[in-house]
Amino acid sequence: MRITKFARTLCVAVTVTATLVASASYGQVPQAQAQALAAENFTLVMLPDTQYASEYWPEVFRAQMQWVDNQQAAQNIRYVLHVGDVVDNSDQLFQWNNSKSAMGLPTDDVPYIIGPGNHDLDSTTTRAATRYNTHYPRATFTGLPSFGGTYPASANDNAYHTFTAGGVDWLVVAMKYAPSDAEIAWANQVVTAHPYHNAILVTHAYQNGTTKDTNGNKLWTNLVSKHANFRFTFSGHYVNAGVITQQGVNGNTVHQIQADYQNSSQRDPNSYLRVMTYNPTTDALDIKTYSPYLNRYMTDAKNQFVLSNINPVRPAWSTIVDNATAGRFTASANWGTSMYSSQRYGADYRYAPPNTTASDVAWYKVNIPETGNYQVSVWYADDPGYNDSTPFMIATPTGNQTVRVNQRANGGRWVTLGRFTLAAGDANKVGISRWTSGTGYVIADAVRITRTG
Repeated sequence: MRITKFARTLCVAVTVTATLVASASYGQVPQAQAQALAAENFTLVMLPDTQYASEYWPEVFRAQMQWVDNQQAAQNIRYVLHVGDVVDNSDQLFQWNNSKSAMGLPTDDVPYIIGPGNHDLDSTTTRAATRYNTHYPRATFTGLPSFGGTYPASANDNAYHTFTAGGVDWLVVAMKYAPSDAEIAWANQVVTAHPYHNAILVTHAYQNGTTKDTNGNKLWTNLVSKHANFRFTFSGHYVNAGVITQQGVNGNTVHQIQADYQNSSQRDPNSYLRVMTYNPTTDALDIKTYSPYLNRYMTDAKNQFVLSNINPVRPAWSTIVDNATAGRFTASANWGTSMYSSQRYGADYRYAPPNTTASDVAWYKVNIPETGNYQVSVWYADDPGYNDSTPFMIATPTGNQTVRVNQRANGGRWVTLGRFTLAAGDANKVGISRWTSGTGYVIADAVRITRTG
């Protein structure tokens, strides 16, 4: 599915009903494939304040997003980052309609995220965002594979999305104008939970050229500077353009980028956007400022430049071991093999009746690269005839830890057992015991282990 001229013309709106269940998963990537991914250039588009385009010149807004759609494949455009002030007057329905006829739907091809600006809010005093949520509701975004979550949980005031590009993982946190302490606390939780994602903050008011405002100072001190995985912030609000480059408390370099070309009396400045292409080979972000409506670039030093030494965080080490993985699974003859359930991982899975006198553990052997903290997840098929208290054993340096799982529920997906310290080395790391008072077959299918710190 693509964003189309037809969709923009009709101002398509979609409502998707979904419940948020978000988790990141990684598999081991062959070296050749990893190198190919690492060599992939990709582009982010930064869309500055569109408020006057929505009010007076919707044709330039449509031209911007149609260009994104047309160039998606050629420039490998992975995300559109709108820094807010989608509209000028939030109580004017036609402005919202003009914006939606331009933005289209956030499809898999060209997804977008918005950090609502002060003009998008019902009131800058209360910071209520009812009108914004009416026109850009949470449900519009939940169908995206990149969708992560929102705050508040039922609204789209603040949101985070994740995606993979250039061989690494990215986390985009969009926050509405003048974030509160509670909203900043939520953002800290999100970034902390994604240590191997390169974090990007999208918000409306953060800096005026090369000087942070009150919001920017607050966000830098209480959010951005605290996390080793932050790489960029993007903002608008002020009719200006500038970059602030600083190191966070962990020594990581964060490029803070601001641009806004809004003008209430002249059409053309409102038609410019930022085209930002990252080259993993040179580790550089090439930034150009372009008007699709005029087919013209701004080439002054503020609007065309290159940022070097981005130094992205690399993906977390992760591996999956299936019951059929050669040399990685051992079980006694008491464990049968089944293809009964379509929820299985791989071609089949193993099963055994419970035993109240002996463990008879089925073990997964994993080569852990270094001692550290790892998330352990398991995959199994569920069935009313399977065990309601299956003991999963995790071999830690201080002894085996046991987590019991009801295998009558949550089958056909990764179920997290928790985070554990695992020792380096190639050894049995996760086991499934038959020693349980629960009833029904004990199931052994696949395990996934991911480095978390």
